[in-house]
Amino acid sequence: MNTINVNEIFIGNGSALDANNTNIAALTKQTAIVGADMTALNPAGGDTITTQPVIYLVNKLADSTLKRSFPLKGTSVTSYKAEHYAPARRCVATVGYQRGSVVDGVTTAASGSIEVNNDTLYNLSIRFKWDKQFFSERPEMLRISFTSAAAATQLSIATQITSLINNSAYGSQPSGIKVIKAVTIGNGTGIYGLTGASAYGVEMWGLDVNQFQNTTYAPLYVYFSAQVDDASGFGTTTSSLVQTMDPGIGTYNQIYTRENYNYQFEGVLNRTKWPIPTLAYLSSSTFVTSGNVSAAATSPTGNVTTVVDEDVVTVATATTGLRPGEIIDINGIQYEIKYILSATKFVITTPATASYGAAANIKVKYLYNVFTITVSDVTTGAGANMGMFANKGIMIATPSIDAAAADPFDRTLDSADTSAECLDLLDILNAWMATTPLAPAAPTLVP
Repeated sequence: MNTINVNEIFIGNGSALDANNTNIAALTKQTAIVGADMTALNPAGGDTITTQPVIYLVNKLADSTLKRSFPLKGTSVTSYKAEHYAPARRCVATVGYQRGSVVDGVTTAASGSIEVNNDTLYNLSIRFKWDKQFFSERPEMLRISFTSAAAATQLSIATQITSLINNSAYGSQPSGIKVIKAVTIGNGTGIYGLTGASAYGVEMWGLDVNQFQNTTYAPLYVYFSAQVDDASGFGTTTSSLVQTMDPGIGTYNQIYTRENYNYQFEGVLNRTKWPIPTLAYLSSSTFVTSGNVSAAATSPTGNVTTVVDEDVVTVATATTGLRPGEIIDINGIQYEIKYILSATKFVITTPATASYGAAANIKVKYLYNVFTITVSDVTTGAGANMGMFANKGIMIATPSIDAAAADPFDRTLDSADTSAECLDLLDILNAWMATTPLAPAAPTLVP
C-alpha cells in the first residue's frame, strides 16, 4: 500500500458525537475522533496535544466495522481549515436582451435587444471551455449560422437561435449527452417575459452531465461563453455572460468523487491489498432541508409568490441569503435557483409547477461542510535507513445543518445554523489544533 502522500476522507451523517472517553469498540455514531488510547475525545473540546499527542478519525460503517485514519500527530500539522457548504452554480449566458442579475455582489441592470435584418445571415459561436477533462484536448465550438426571415422580428430571430441550440449536438433535445439549454426571453410579462415584450433575447445555461466518476475522479461542469459575429446580421447585438460556473463546496459530486478516488490508498485501484476491501460509500446525495426561512432571524426572505409556468420567483423581503445553484423547497416542491435576478427576485431552472400566493413558505437544502487537515510526517522509503517527508491529508465531510434548522443563513455556529456533528468536530479540533506548533486560527465557516 502507498504510505506516501496519502489522502483520506471521512463522512458524517450529522449526529452528535459519542461521549468523552467512549472506547472505540463501543462507538455508536458514524463519526468519531479518538486518541492513541482508542477512546473518544471530548465533544465539548478541551483535549490538547499534551493529553492526546496523536488523534485518529474514525467512521463506523453500516456493518459495524470501523474505518480508521492514519495517525494525525499534533507536531506534524501543516494546515487546518473548514469551509461552509456552497452550491455549485451553472454557467448562464445571453444573446440580445438579458434580464439583469446580482452575481457575487455585483448588480447588472436589464438591457439589450437583437438587431433585426431581413433575409440576412446571422453567425453565433458558443465556446465550451472545459478542455482536457470534459470535451477534448482543445476547447470545442458550437457554430450556428442561419438566415433570418424575409420579414424578420426580434422574436423570430430569437426563436431560431433557441431552436438551433436545443436541437444541436450540444442541446437539450437530442438523446445522449446534453450540455446546454436555451429559452427565448423578453422584457414583458408572463412566461419568460414574452407577453407584450419590446426587447427579446436568448438565455442559455449549462446542464447536468455524466460524471464518469470511475474514470476521471474529478467533478465535471459545463463552462461556456457565447459570441455573436458583429459582421453578420447581429450587428450591434450584444452577448453577455450572466454568471460563470462555480463548482461550489461540499457538493455530492465532489464528496463522492473524493471518496471513490481515495479508495486507491486502501489498495482498491491498483490491487495492492488482498483481499480487496469491500467498498462502503458514505457520501449521500440527500439534502438536509432547513426550516422555513421566510421569517428566519438572519436574512429572512419573506414569503414567495409566482405563477405556474413562470420561472421568476418573487420574495417579499430579500434574496440576501439565497445563492445561485441553491436547491430550495417551496410548499413541498423542489426547485433550483439558476441565478439571482434582483434584491427580491430570482430565476429558477424549471418553471414553477404551481402558482404560489403571499403565504407560500420557502426552505433551503444543504449538503456538506468540509474540514481539511494536512500533515507532513517522516516515513520510510526504499533503500537502507532511508526516510522522507510524506505529505498527507484528511478531509471530513459533515452535514452543514440539522433538519429543520431555523436560521441557516446565520454563521454564529449554533444549533440554528450548524449540525450537531459539525459543532462537535469544531469544538474538538479547534481546541486540539490551538495547542499544536502551527496553532492555526479557528475557522469561521463563512462561505
